[in-house]
Amino acid sequence: MKENSDVMYRLLVQSVADYAIYMLTPEGTVANWNPGAQRAKGYQPEEIVGKHFGCFYSPQDRLNKRPEHNLKTACRTGRFEEQNWRYRKDGSAFWAHVVIDAVHDDNGKLLGYAKITRDCTEQRRMQREKHEREQTFRVLVEGVKDYAIYMLDPHGKVVNWNTGARRAKGYTAEEIVGKHFSCFYSAQDRLVQLPETNLAIASTTGRFEDYGWRYRKDGSAFWAHVVIDAIHNDRGELIGFAKITRDCTELREYEQQILLSKDLAEQNSEKMASLSKFLDTIIANIPSCVIVEDVVSREILLINNKAEQLLGGTQRDFIGKRAPECMTAEMGEYFMQLSDSAQRKEGMQRNERLLVTPGGERIINASASIIRGNDEHHNYVLLIADDVTDQRAADARIHHMAHHDNLTSLPNRALFSQRLTQALREDRDARRKTATLGLDLDNFKNVNDALGHQVGDELLRSVAVRLRTVLRDHDTLARSGGDEFSIVLPGLSHQQEAEVVASRLIETIRPPFSVDGHNLSVGLSIGIAMADSGMTTPDELLRRADMALYEAKRNGRNRFEYFTDAMGDMAQKRRIIERDLRDAITCRQLKLYYQPITNNLHREIIGYEALMRWHHPEKGLIMPLEFIPIAEETGLIHSLGAFALYEACREAASWAGDQSVAVNLSPLQFKNSALVSVVEAALKDSGLAPHRLEVEITESVLLDNTLVNIHILKNLKALGVRIALDDFGTGYSSLSYLRSFPFDKIKIDRSFINDMHDSREAMAIIRAITGMSRSLDIQITAEGVESNEQFEQLKAEGCTLFQGYFFGRPQPSESRLQQF
Repeated sequence: MKENSDVMYRLLVQSVADYAIYMLTPEGTVANWNPGAQRAKGYQPEEIVGKHFGCFYSPQDRLNKRPEHNLKTACRTGRFEEQNWRYRKDGSAFWAHVVIDAVHDDNGKLLGYAKITRDCTEQRRMQREKHEREQTFRVLVEGVKDYAIYMLDPHGKVVNWNTGARRAKGYTAEEIVGKHFSCFYSAQDRLVQLPETNLAIASTTGRFEDYGWRYRKDGSAFWAHVVIDAIHNDRGELIGFAKITRDCTELREYEQQILLSKDLAEQNSEKMASLSKFLDTIIANIPSCVIVEDVVSREILLINNKAEQLLGGTQRDFIGKRAPECMTAEMGEYFMQLSDSAQRKEGMQRNERLLVTPGGERIINASASIIRGNDEHHNYVLLIADDVTDQRAADARIHHMAHHDNLTSLPNRALFSQRLTQALREDRDARRKTATLGLDLDNFKNVNDALGHQVGDELLRSVAVRLRTVLRDHDTLARSGGDEFSIVLPGLSHQQEAEVVASRLIETIRPPFSVDGHNLSVGLSIGIAMADSGMTTPDELLRRADMALYEAKRNGRNRFEYFTDAMGDMAQKRRIIERDLRDAITCRQLKLYYQPITNNLHREIIGYEALMRWHHPEKGLIMPLEFIPIAEETGLIHSLGAFALYEACREAASWAGDQSVAVNLSPLQFKNSALVSVVEAALKDSGLAPHRLEVEITESVLLDNTLVNIHILKNLKALGVRIALDDFGTGYSSLSYLRSFPFDKIKIDRSFINDMHDSREAMAIIRAITGMSRSLDIQITAEGVESNEQFEQLKAEGCTLFQGYFFGRPQPSESRLQQF
């Protein structure tokens, strides 16, 4: 048995190519060398075995005795771990994550050290680049001083605060973050709930924009230009608002003063000279560019300081000249066109354009209006221009964030829905076809779990790039969330065009991706839905694509399927089961059956596993495989799980003796933060001793949100509840779970029991599990035992507990005593 285990572990270590795993003698000499070590450090086994591991360190580290110091730390504490530079055979350096574990025999004597090294150079570079990008974006927003730019949560509370916000409103970040943004409004505005109304408009339409009075920390008012943009996540859920506020008080005051001065000048001719001078002073200092032209001659009569800065000159360069004569050709043409427009049409004429100015490319927003003089011979064109480059850049960043996926920069759900709606409308009018494709990566979850989210994110970015190369410019590719993507193919003539695109998408994903030194292979499953004359709503089309995608994955993955009416019928059947299941919960049609668990003497039942059965009034007995998946899809699993816990504890409390009851927990129940409270309440309500309750989980619980789920398991264990790992050996990296959490019991999956007489591999796995359980002092349950031959063989292999039809079928609580 030990030889089989040794072989298994040696093959496991030798197969690892991404980690250098080798042994050191107590003196630090290399004792063996795996392929991962050869790949990471460049030495062949015959070149390095027998040499001191200090050769992987720099000359300075060796001079300072760092290798010996690290070994002493491992010997003293049991482990040494760090990230630092190490060196290959060719002298090149790499950033390494190093672990040295001291290895002792049963008597505590030091046998040597186990050493694991991973090359993290690329990971370190990517983390630094990501940090630099985030720092650049943060510095960019923080550096904007003329605009208050900050975020609100969905309830209107301030989330962050930039330099411009502090300058405009007087609050420091510590004083304002976490407070409701209504504090910037007047008491009267708050009384009529104006802040909430403005947020509702932004939430409904995507944007709120207005001018109005706002208030600073010291109570002073300022005239503000306010923009509130709604921000949604990948699922289209509102996650907050982006808010930009600009203090326009000075500009408003100047505009008011101009109007007042103009009125006074017209009413009081004797004061015209002094008022004219006053007016000139005001105009000269307005923070917008002001240019006044004669309507007939088009000569510039007045230009203020701000316009001089924009145009790159002084008054003498412009006064008495026409715009094309004293400005760049592009700017001269721009102002001439505005002037022409103002003369041809009544009212103020506005235009915004990107122009090349002496200061570089800037976005200019300008207006032109005609000012009538005292007689028909004295009319003027008033041009007012603002440089809105910074404001538009901030608007563009926020708009992009609101409509694009942060990871891949592809359109998100909100923008995808807009594009799909537009395509359906245009194709209906043009009598063409629209196709919607739902895409899902095959095997992505294993990559994410094995190599981490950073590698998974980089893989998703690479996938997005490849998918985009297959599509036309007017096709829309969006990331729906996770490893799911959606595509709109507008303007199709035939259904086969969508089929051709789907095939190309699958083929372009087929070659491996190189990510962080790993060659990663994933597949692509696709569902296709075509818009027809009887169905054109975007939501229904997306649902049909999802149903077709589900069918593609069910039929073997890495393929595409069209939506069919049969799929719609199947979805309808699932909805009927969901409806009936809700009735079953409320009408108490669900019942627990109990299957006995015995020890290896086969003389007494030491406990039972609770199994749910549904007694449908019309369809009869329904087994869990038919309704549990739908319960998990719809969220009803939480109600079913609570029922099972309460009912099993209640019935077990009435059993004589100390028999235990085992209840299965779905992985989805771990997404409910109240799970521990539900278990605790079930025990308290029934009076069952906690050690008599055993909860069974599958390995998928530890694959999803591992740290949170481990914390939940520890809290359950703290109640006194026993924890069993079900279906052991069928999941990914099973051995690591036994190290993550101290399970009370592991259950060998029934598939190995069924195959053990016909499959050497199945028997080898059973022996490996039982051998491991003895060394870890964990009980082993063999489930699915159906014959005495299996029972005797499993006893001989070291199994301690047994369950299966050989000992009894699941029965209601009142019938369980008749089984044994």
